[in-house]
Amino acid sequence: MAQKNSAITLKRVTALLSVVALVLCVIMAMHSIKGTAMIGCGAGSSCDNVLNSRWSAVLGVIPVAGLAVGVYLAILLCLYFVKDRELSPIIWKMLLVFGGAILGAAIWFFILQKWVIGQFCKYCMTAHSIGIVVTGLLWYQAHRNCPNKWNPAFGAAGLLLAGCLAGFQLLTTPRVAYDHGIAEGSLPVLKASETPVLGNPDATYHINLMFDYQCSHCRKIHFAAKEIVERHPSEIAFVLTPCPLSYACNPYVAASGRDQFAGSCELARLALAVWCAAPEKFAEYDEWLFTAEDPAKGWYPRTIDAANQKAAELLGSEERLFETTRNAAISSIFSKSFDLFGRTTMQGKNGIPRLVYKSQWIIPEVDTPEALMEILNTVFEIPVTY
Repeated sequence: MAQKNSAITLKRVTALLSVVALVLCVIMAMHSIKGTAMIGCGAGSSCDNVLNSRWSAVLGVIPVAGLAVGVYLAILLCLYFVKDRELSPIIWKMLLVFGGAILGAAIWFFILQKWVIGQFCKYCMTAHSIGIVVTGLLWYQAHRNCPNKWNPAFGAAGLLLAGCLAGFQLLTTPRVAYDHGIAEGSLPVLKASETPVLGNPDATYHINLMFDYQCSHCRKIHFAAKEIVERHPSEIAFVLTPCPLSYACNPYVAASGRDQFAGSCELARLALAVWCAAPEKFAEYDEWLFTAEDPAKGWYPRTIDAANQKAAELLGSEERLFETTRNAAISSIFSKSFDLFGRTTMQGKNGIPRLVYKSQWIIPEVDTPEALMEILNTVFEIPVTY
């Protein structure tokens, strides 16, 4: 009787965890299909970038979370019928396969987030963590209820299915992806004379680059853009358009819950203060803000205290820094930047980094300068090759 009660409890726990994972996957799938907002995933946040990455869908159409929904529904259905003595052996083998698929998918998407996207989604990691526990419970129960020397083979078959998904994504997922929009009428872009410029202010093509100093994807694009202007100094320049995603200063960011970009306004203001007071030192400060303090631990945004100290060091004194942060030019840059952000935010596409050229804008997802240049060629029709 005790063993029977224990088995029932294990099945109930497995079913409950599967329901929780199912709900999370449904929410993520709906976000992928409809673009609905995710609680705690503001524009430019890690989870927003992961959920909107080119890896979040198969062939750019089928949400990977939707595939997980199907697997968890199948698990719940199997758990319901596993009490049938005749079907039990077959169903437990199926559950072994599903468990292997869940485990393999968790490994694959951890690899993607860690080494390809470079960011983690809390919803994804929670679902994967629950999935790993569900796999362990399924394999344990299958071993107890249906002892068979071939059981490991069925688990391996599930891992193989996940491997097939990984291989298919590697073969079919494009190396570049972006959201694209065209605004009606002219856009309130910042000119090279009004704000810092990455590259030669006299270059032929000026592209506004909107970014946040606490956005890791912005960091990636920033360094890609730097390599492009170093290769084409007379042809392309990026007009830096700081656009903090904190609702403390950005009127287009809804004030809801925790401010995920708290401090972004201060970091941008400090950077612009350095540019106003000592333009020749801006490039050093700008790169410092986007450089990891400890490369071994990965990149984290600079703290406000550290940024203040570095800015004061470059300007010679805290008093000079304080006076410069009150410069009217900084408020003017923020005003135009936020206006541009609002004008180029359409259909829920409010992420950054964002590139604006004439009446067009793009939110790119790239890993290399070559890929970024390819987008500029394709969308903005800039006749320059990397």
